[in-house]
Amino acid sequence: MKQTDWKIIYTDYAGPEKRAVNFLYKEAGKLLIREPNVYRIYVLPCEKEGCAVPKNAFFVGCYEKSAAIQKMVAPEEIPTEGFLVRVIANPEDPEGRFVILTANDPADVFYAAVSFIDDYIPQYGKISGSNYMPDLTFDEPLQICSYIQVPDHKTRSIFTWGHSINDYRAYIDNMARLRFNQLILWNDYVPLNIAEIIDYAHSYGIAVNLGYSWGWLPHQCAGIVDISDEALSGMKDDIIRKFNEEYAPTNCDGIYFQSFTEREDKVIGGRSIAEAVTTLVNMTAKEMLAQNPGLKLQFGLHATSVQADLDAIAKVDPRVEILWEDCGEFPYGYDPFVKDEARYAETVQFTEKLLKLRGGVGVGLVFKGVMMLDWMKFIHQSGPYVMGENHAAVADHDRQIRTKGWRMFSAQWLYNGGRVQQMLRYINENKKSDVNMCLAGTFDGGIYLPMALCAQMYWSSGEDFSEIAKKVTGRACISAD
Repeated sequence: MKQTDWKIIYTDYAGPEKRAVNFLYKEAGKLLIREPNVYRIYVLPCEKEGCAVPKNAFFVGCYEKSAAIQKMVAPEEIPTEGFLVRVIANPEDPEGRFVILTANDPADVFYAAVSFIDDYIPQYGKISGSNYMPDLTFDEPLQICSYIQVPDHKTRSIFTWGHSINDYRAYIDNMARLRFNQLILWNDYVPLNIAEIIDYAHSYGIAVNLGYSWGWLPHQCAGIVDISDEALSGMKDDIIRKFNEEYAPTNCDGIYFQSFTEREDKVIGGRSIAEAVTTLVNMTAKEMLAQNPGLKLQFGLHATSVQADLDAIAKVDPRVEILWEDCGEFPYGYDPFVKDEARYAETVQFTEKLLKLRGGVGVGLVFKGVMMLDWMKFIHQSGPYVMGENHAAVADHDRQIRTKGWRMFSAQWLYNGGRVQQMLRYINENKKSDVNMCLAGTFDGGIYLPMALCAQMYWSSGEDFSEIAKKVTGRACISAD
């Protein structure tokens, strides 16, 4: 018979810890607060620590703030980064269960709640005969279990185009569930509702960097023909003016920018693109950071035009993170079906150079191989707009168009996802400091298998890919269409 005497006991109902309580209430609650074919309405009580403790309880919160959790878990059992999930017998009633979801950081507390729902329940849920019955998980005492998870990379980011997001709340909910903690939003115009979007992301502990062009012609970089010192100075003034007028007033965590590097040629008007873009970035960053100390700057750099002149790029201001894009074979490339061993070997060698460049500090790497915008039909934003508040009919329209594409991408990632894991293991073994692992694409409308696989490997790539694929595909949150 379903146990209906559970309670969530929390230490703090704010920020990511509030999100953890709300998430647990919704996802565990769907298994606890209703009985099949009975119209009886239960709730899952949520009370602050210090309340009466029932037979079955979830304890949710940061370790240092929770006296109750500290009585059940020793401090050395809590990882510096990451989280602990532990299911134990109630010391006062062996048939009862305590589920402990804790960490040092509030965002990691949320990830612990996610892991209980997305990892523990699929692995330890109810088996009836030969059938998996997750809805019956709480009909009997939960299996005793304890595990910690520690991320391979501190920063796990998504790059996307703002106008491809139909519902910003659902989008951010999904990326938080996948443990991404940085959102890079590219827009031609700052959305009217950007403050509330950023606030919503911050409630999960997700940083938001806003992207705009540094040195493009209107809406495009390929037409740049003048990168003289005079032209670069004019670009710098325009960049800083735009920042002061449009981006400084926002509550964003940083600025992401691209310049005139998304091209195949290596020179413009006889001048090295690598040398010129370094000059532009450094003169702009110097002035911008003098006015805004502590501002996070991310340089979205396409390798295609500068890979032969890394010595110039090595001189980029060390306060600027370089987020490298188009670095070679999948997983940097668009097509996850490609298996060109010679090209992949070259990609590994180039990755090694990037991990060593500038002493290995301030480096990020962008993976692709997922759904993108249709560049054959792409149009730029025609003016400021309200982002992520589209009607459900618009969202459904886009989802139907993308469905067949996502199905094919899913097949390709199952086929070639081991290549992603292989690259990530290489990065982990050779990095000099933390690397910002970024996934670029359009992810509105659900949690799709490729993005979930990539997110899991960004978090941890230590297991065999078959084990990672088994874990991820078993999660109920993965979109079936």
